[in-house]
Amino acid sequence: MRSRKNTVITFISSIVILASCTSANINHSNENFISEKSLQTKDLKKYFSYRDFSVKAIRELDLYIKDSKLSSNELNDLKKLRSNIKKIASKEAFIIYAEKSNIYSFELIQLIYSLDLPIQIKWDQSDKKYISQNLLSEAPLGFCSSLYEDALEAIAAEVSSLSNSALLIYSDSLSDEKRFLTDQFPIVNSILFKKSDPQLFAAEILGINSSNKRFKKITSLNPNQKLEFSARPRGDVQKIFLLLEPSQFQSVLPAFKYHGRSKFEYINFISSLVALNNTNQLLDLENSSVPLSGRLSQAIRSKEVVSLEGIMQRSILHDWMLIEIIKQAGIRSADIDGMTGTLKFQRNNCTKRNLPMQRINSNWLNS
Repeated sequence: MRSRKNTVITFISSIVILASCTSANINHSNENFISEKSLQTKDLKKYFSYRDFSVKAIRELDLYIKDSKLSSNELNDLKKLRSNIKKIASKEAFIIYAEKSNIYSFELIQLIYSLDLPIQIKWDQSDKKYISQNLLSEAPLGFCSSLYEDALEAIAAEVSSLSNSALLIYSDSLSDEKRFLTDQFPIVNSILFKKSDPQLFAAEILGINSSNKRFKKITSLNPNQKLEFSARPRGDVQKIFLLLEPSQFQSVLPAFKYHGRSKFEYINFISSLVALNNTNQLLDLENSSVPLSGRLSQAIRSKEVVSLEGIMQRSILHDWMLIEIIKQAGIRSADIDGMTGTLKFQRNNCTKRNLPMQRINSNWLNS
């Protein structure tokens, strides 16, 4: 029997051949969330990611199901999960339709290999729809919304909790996203970021310039008196939301943090991660929050990331392919700890995705 290493070499070498064929079979049989919050333990969470379809995984779920400590809801969730995994494991073949010209065709083949399932690729079928190549801003086939739209919903949930003390800074290219928020929360103060000096912009918006002017006016009354002074940022804001172009975050956010010190909480749109090429660049975003799945944040912390945009795109492909597999397995419903967020699958309906807020800190670099 060939080793897995040799199989990988053969697999990569055969990609060019696969791309030239009408269809290609990749079949591996190696053995290798979400539900209720009380089920989100380290031991159980891995099963809700739908990554392991082995006999061993099914047996382990059987042991959990026999645990008398579980509530009736927990038992029902685990029984549904076990049933879904068994359906996927017993399916003889799955079919994924793709275009050879798709810029993600190589990533699709890699993902198929990693899933260890009997998946067949059929290329360029004229009667089929294909996944969009704009993965971040367009909804994948079968999903209700795009990753950007779901990230915006997560930010809207944050704004709703304190709309009267929120400040929204946006760039002109994200005016639609800004309107999505201000239409729901008209009292939110929104300010367009003009491409000027970020330091001067932040100082003006946070009231630092006004504070300096007041101090100068006071000292002019008695020039001989020495006063200690520290400019005070505005006091009517608790959270600052940044809807900016990817390249703007690394200058705008540090400028606001410099003038605002630790007084404000910063929440960034998910576009803040797109322009980053390595995890060290996350230092500019430290102590701010972003709508991001737990599994994506773990992948970023692994330091194996060359491009954060690339890993987000690959994660979207992963979740799309997983939903296709679940559909073809005849599954009625599934709660999934997906790569891009918590996924809610219902047969004959689009798949919904929920994104939590993740706080970026130095542990992301040290882990």
